[in-house]
Amino acid sequence: MSKIIKAGTSAPRMPRYLVYGRSKQGKTTFACTAPNVLVLDPESGTREGATPVDVYPIEKWQDCDEALKFLRGSDHGYNWIVVDGLTRINQMSLKHVMRLGEEADLSRVPGMVQLKDYGRAGELMKGLLLSLHTLPGVGIVYTAQDRMEAPDISDDDLLDEDAQIPGARYVPDLPKSVRGAATAMVDCIGRVYSVSVTGPHPKTGREITQRQHRLWIGQAEQYDTGYRSPHRGIPDYLRKPSVPRLQELLETGKTN
Repeated sequence: MSKIIKAGTSAPRMPRYLVYGRSKQGKTTFACTAPNVLVLDPESGTREGATPVDVYPIEKWQDCDEALKFLRGSDHGYNWIVVDGLTRINQMSLKHVMRLGEEADLSRVPGMVQLKDYGRAGELMKGLLLSLHTLPGVGIVYTAQDRMEAPDISDDDLLDEDAQIPGARYVPDLPKSVRGAATAMVDCIGRVYSVSVTGPHPKTGREITQRQHRLWIGQAEQYDTGYRSPHRGIPDYLRKPSVPRLQELLETGKTN
């Protein structure tokens, strides 16, 4: 029997999103707006907050394996999974690889990272991302810290007065190979940030200044962002972002 199917005729899968940004900018708050959600939390950020969601604590790399077994081996009933801290989980994978190396080689200096450790940790992370990506029937939201990536400037660029030197970019704080794997798997990668907005108070009419959270999803030179959507005219950023509003925007081209 042929396994060939026509594009667009298979059952649609739930979305995968990656949001990143500085600390305290609203990444966890955004992710937890997903309905009926379980949060895999390696940073205790969700547990310390007031968001009423179910949390699966991730305290070491082996907990990621246990969480996957739970999600694959039971009728857990969740519609969304949040992985609230890829940056922290990546650090756990590196420590796990270092510990295994130290146990296998008694001559190795404890706590010293070797170059090969980064590669092995990266492979563990890519395996985790693939396992999460193939979970059936659930949407996934990943969060990560951000970092500024300095431009690569060659000697030829420095000598060429007409060369266009790209500016620094903000990217998810992950190794390049892991970041590449993550961005390839998700339907949208966005950067959470906040701005000061001045306007009239809804009750008193007096002019006030408030902080407004936004999610930048449009392509930009300074951000590693973008999305997949069949619709045109989607705005570069979403005010007061939530997972349902982002999903509606990308799937219908509109949002309330």
